[in-house]
Amino acid sequence: MEAPKVRVFRVEGMDCADCARKVEDALNRVPGVVKAEVSFQSGKAYLQLEVPQAEEEAARALSALGYRLRPEGKEKGGLPGPWRWALASGGLLLGAFGFSQLLPQLGALAYTLAALVGVFPLFRRALRSFRQNPFSIQTLVSVATLGALAIGAQAEAAVVVFLFLVGEVLEAYAVAQARGALFALGELLPRRVYRLGAMGVEEVPLEALRVGDRVRVPPGERVPADGRVLQGEALVEESAFTGEPLPQAKGPGDRVLGGSLVAEGSLVLQVERHPKAGFLAEMERMAEEALLKKSQAERVVDAFSRRYTPAVLLLAGFVALVLPLFQGDFLGHLYKALALLLIACPCALVVSVPAAIAAGVARGARAGVLFKSGAALEALGRVRNLALDKTGTLTLGRPRLVRVVPLGIGEEEALALAKAVAEGSGHPLARAVREAAPEVGAPLAEGHRTEPGLGAFAWVEGREVGLVRPEAVPLPKEVAEVVRELAQEGHSLSLLVEGTRALAVFAFQDTPKEEAQAALRALRALGLRLHLLTGDREEAALALGKALGLKPEEIRAGLSPLDKLRAVEALAQEGGVAMVGDGVNDAPALARATVGLAVVEGTEAALRAADVGLLGLAALPRAFRLSRMTLAVVRQNIALAVGLKGVFLLSTLLGLTGLWPAVLADNGALFLVTLNSLRLLWARV
Repeated sequence: MEAPKVRVFRVEGMDCADCARKVEDALNRVPGVVKAEVSFQSGKAYLQLEVPQAEEEAARALSALGYRLRPEGKEKGGLPGPWRWALASGGLLLGAFGFSQLLPQLGALAYTLAALVGVFPLFRRALRSFRQNPFSIQTLVSVATLGALAIGAQAEAAVVVFLFLVGEVLEAYAVAQARGALFALGELLPRRVYRLGAMGVEEVPLEALRVGDRVRVPPGERVPADGRVLQGEALVEESAFTGEPLPQAKGPGDRVLGGSLVAEGSLVLQVERHPKAGFLAEMERMAEEALLKKSQAERVVDAFSRRYTPAVLLLAGFVALVLPLFQGDFLGHLYKALALLLIACPCALVVSVPAAIAAGVARGARAGVLFKSGAALEALGRVRNLALDKTGTLTLGRPRLVRVVPLGIGEEEALALAKAVAEGSGHPLARAVREAAPEVGAPLAEGHRTEPGLGAFAWVEGREVGLVRPEAVPLPKEVAEVVRELAQEGHSLSLLVEGTRALAVFAFQDTPKEEAQAALRALRALGLRLHLLTGDREEAALALGKALGLKPEEIRAGLSPLDKLRAVEALAQEGGVAMVGDGVNDAPALARATVGLAVVEGTEAALRAADVGLLGLAALPRAFRLSRMTLAVVRQNIALAVGLKGVFLLSTLLGLTGLWPAVLADNGALFLVTLNSLRLLWARV
């Protein structure tokens, strides 16, 4: 049976997180929709459709609620929100004020007309969604406005509905800005490119590029797609998605990312990934997926908001129906109850967390940090331990074979046997062996296998040969002495063996990444406890640690993947742990850590197991700073939303504030938490 097809749609008309919940519930009830997920932050719906006709049914279901479902890429232009109704309501309100001054007898009628025109779109939406959510903000504002008209507060009713419509327009604009920032990366790609063909250089649309095409990128132009440099040298700026302000030198063989800017020089590159399926598209996809996965704070706020509205509505009913029995003044208490209806809306509280998380995810995407979920963004700022892998994380991950010490066989034979075994391993040391001495050929090998924590093996010319860790096998005294001397020099070592017989010792050297020392210094300044966990020998790990400013007690060497996993489990009990790695052997520890971070250049297994992707080591301190800033904004938003609601709830009960201040409190809090969240988009991390 064919799997349900997943389609992505834009949902127009969603102006708060509660709207997204209503839309998701409605879509999940449509026949033919297997599953629907809706993200308020991105404004998108992800539908698993069993039959194509379900798309039309879904569109009709949302239309009945006042929303519009559009295929992705067919967004409607123009200003967001109910700006036309706000303009009409404001014009009538201004006219009503003039009438009240010139013709007082017609003032009440004019204010009533302004209120009715303004409340009409809200009342219509309230009716459409009443069965699904009788306590929506549109229902509450409609009841409060009509109630105010009923008790003779026409001017206040008109002001209330006008302020609410203006608030919706401002909120929709702020949300549109946030969504635009989230998906702005795709706009970095140029519209037209210079493709090299048999007839020379031709200018073609970006969509015409295919994998394998050769393109020329002149100075001042952006790279059209992920590719590898064939000719030329240039300074390439990648700050838009790595956060690194300084251009990087690129030459033949180097990889360049689509969207980066050639600041100086010119390049000819070969396209390796289609522009619409390249790194930028992957970043946008990961950001979208992150917004669908709620953080712990979002779940707590959602649970609270579901109880908050019914509680305040019960309080409003008590004030309107019970208190007049003991205190009289029915109209006065009804007026207070109408104000409480407006305060009962939890929109600002519901938006407070997802707005901050969305802005944090979007800012991370432009700073070289790819959060896979809101929970990862939230959790990273709380951990106090950071575990780091060595090879490929703190070092370039491309060790070079610098010395071969044969033991009873010739150096060329030892290298040939090692190359035969290395053909079946993806370990960085095996790659270094394969790349060493190109003139030395490798004999035919079969039966390749890898034993984690031990080494790689293969059958070569009828005998089983292995490349193993020196400490994994018993060594004769003279061989142990050679191993000890090389290890003291800080080399990484591998032993070529046949059974238990040592045939040669291979010494490798890796180079620390340029940004490693600065990154570790920044991480230490953030108060993190650093732990270097490596499978390499202690001498090599200590030599690297000394070069990078790590203390001996912060280094644990000679660890197998299981040892790394146990170390991470122990650290997780001591204030949480973030683990950074890039290899297959790091995947278990990355999955077990409170937050796993993988360098994007590493293996796919590590990236899948991690919660966060890093474009480079320099992005690691930015990830922690951004997470902590986001947590601070979340706390500020919740305090702002709850604080304003609490103040106006109390002042309304005391009779100090009325309808329009209540609307200002609701819309004002909503607008303020959205603006406060948007600060993250431009924050320095």
